[in-house]
Amino acid sequence: MKGSINRYSGRARWLWPLTCAMVLQGAGLLSSRAQIVTLTDQNSVALINTGTSAGMFNWTIDGVNNLNQQWFWYRAGAGGPEQAINTISAPTFSTPNARTLYVSYDNGVYGVTINYLLTGTSPGTRSSDISESISIINHSAAPLAFHFFQYSDFDLAGVKDGDVVQLGKNLRGLFNEADQSKPGSPGNNLTETVVTPGANHGEAALFHSTLDKLNDGNTDNLNDNVGPAGPGDATWALQWDFTIQPGSSVGISKDKYVHWEPIPEPSAIALISLGLIGRALRKRRQSAA
Repeated sequence: MKGSINRYSGRARWLWPLTCAMVLQGAGLLSSRAQIVTLTDQNSVALINTGTSAGMFNWTIDGVNNLNQQWFWYRAGAGGPEQAINTISAPTFSTPNARTLYVSYDNGVYGVTINYLLTGTSPGTRSSDISESISIINHSAAPLAFHFFQYSDFDLAGVKDGDVVQLGKNLRGLFNEADQSKPGSPGNNLTETVVTPGANHGEAALFHSTLDKLNDGNTDNLNDNVGPAGPGDATWALQWDFTIQPGSSVGISKDKYVHWEPIPEPSAIALISLGLIGRALRKRRQSAA
């Protein structure tokens, strides 16, 4: 088990959460009590648990799940612990079409709304995109210090190990990009681009140090490690520090893109290696002749 989410091996790993979501929808239970929302488009499926910190816990592209957990935490005021946004209130959400989710949390003092848009590609291309627009509103009559965190734990090609993550900054020194890849398996890549605004802090790490920080009950900030972190079970997080004026809101806009490639089995790698060695020996003999 990784965090609070069961992990599965092989191709069957993505079937269980997908099956659960389909059963819930078929039973008409996708409500305030059964809070798993399924987004679909072409070759892609995304599952989002709006009621727990599991958050978006599945992004299946051409039959392979590339995601373990991606969710949001916050800290309101100068001090106090970070908390998952689902602790603000029960979620209210709508799905105007199969690929779109609007979900909101609001306690009357402040609120967070996230709009998801899933864009799949043709079957077999192994690529997919999710854009997110986030709005944070201050309902109070005083300025609100609000710290907003995004935590991401992707497993490219459905394999949790072997990933490396690197964070990037814009010309103002703010974090605006994350790049995750599998160096030993070219073609596996995740990029997230923050359109606006750049994040004040970031943290590239290996599971589960950043997640522990967000859940430990202390006041924490990300450590600004840009990486590279890995290879291993790589994770990354971003932190925005806002002062929101009374009756005002702030927004964050960003986009995630994943492309994965099959990872050869060890036996296949051994056969490829033997083939290359044999080819080299033949060329050597031909040269000697």
